[in-house]
Amino acid sequence: MTFRDCLKAVPPGLAVATAIAFLILNGLGIWQLERLKWKEGLIADMARTEAAAPVAVDALLAQTKPDWHSAALAPCSARPNTLIYMHTEVSGVPGYRVLTACPAAGKAILVDLGFAQTKLTLAAPITLTPVGRLRPFEKAGGFTPVNRVADNDWYWRSPAEMGPVLKADLRTDYFIVLDLKASHTDIPGLQQGPLTAPLPNRHLEYALTWFGLGWALLGVFGSVVYQRARKNKTA
Repeated sequence: MTFRDCLKAVPPGLAVATAIAFLILNGLGIWQLERLKWKEGLIADMARTEAAAPVAVDALLAQTKPDWHSAALAPCSARPNTLIYMHTEVSGVPGYRVLTACPAAGKAILVDLGFAQTKLTLAAPITLTPVGRLRPFEKAGGFTPVNRVADNDWYWRSPAEMGPVLKADLRTDYFIVLDLKASHTDIPGLQQGPLTAPLPNRHLEYALTWFGLGWALLGVFGSVVYQRARKNKTA
């Protein structure tokens, strides 16, 4: 059986559909390789900033890309009745991220104080000399519950909604995750929250999966064409 026999056995519609699917699958693989390069750069940037000394937040926010850097804020205080408790879990343990606001660069910046399994019991305002990591705000995910502002029930960091509750004009680009040790802060019931966002990096695995599916599809197509050609030849 010759190559010409195989070409004659190719159904045009199936060939077009296979070619389109093959291009799409390989395109997804290439996209994942680009994401891999981006993620590796981001992880390297986070590692580089981790060793850097804290910089005054006003100077840091004046930079072009201050993500993940360690920032030092001016002393501020937070009243117990104005803290925001945002639902979360850490290592499978449900609880709250405790949020407040501190002055920064002519406005206020949201400060994530840490993780607490239950709401804090505080009799007096919290006095802070904050040092922490500067992080960009993230949008709510597709499955994230909606914040119920009227009920003071929170599921994601929304500066537009949290600002009025904290009576502060919050920045909408960055927030601070407090480094309790560097800030010399010890609040009963409050644990250190993750200073940086988790950055899983499985893009190479995803890329190989897409490439594998593309070439597997091509193999199935070749097998179908070969079987049709054999059938046509013996008919």
